[in-house]
Amino acid sequence: MTTNQLSISNIRAETHPHDDDDKAGSHAQSSNQVPSILIPLQEQVLLLPRTAIAEIIPYLKPKSLPNAPRWLCGTVRWREQLLLLVSFEALQKKPVPALSNHAHIVILNTVRKDSNRKFYALIIQNIPQLILAHTNNLSASPKAPNSPLLYCYAEINQIPVLIPNLEYLEKTLQRCLTG
Repeated sequence: MTTNQLSISNIRAETHPHDDDDKAGSHAQSSNQVPSILIPLQEQVLLLPRTAIAEIIPYLKPKSLPNAPRWLCGTVRWREQLLLLVSFEALQKKPVPALSNHAHIVILNTVRKDSNRKFYALIIQNIPQLILAHTNNLSASPKAPNSPLLYCYAEINQIPVLIPNLEYLEKTLQRCLTG
């Protein structure tokens, strides 16, 4: 791997028994291609492997949590479960963005095996886009991120993206809940 190329396997999420992925996804990963999703935020785009996403749903107004940090927007009900809803922008210490007319919620599978939750949710600003990530269309930026929330800055098909550190995000959620 050259310094400007990123192995997409670095952003692969763990596959859990609650995933409903098809067999074709695992075949694509074995050939150094990863089905991925571009997640639109206010002024940024996250790149996540398809295995990290459980579902994308229309925006639901969250039920607020008392004394929660501003990045923890509250909880939403999904498939008879209460999920924590996070503003990734606010977690990066940026202003909480106003919701666009196309706001959605992305339900994420946890990547930590020791997590007591299987899912959590992020507010997104538009409908995500499927993309096939591979070594020919994905390159890492030499600029290191200044946040533990980010694994790296990258570019896919000439689109600047952030690759989040989902394990750190989940640890942050856990610390928030346990104090």
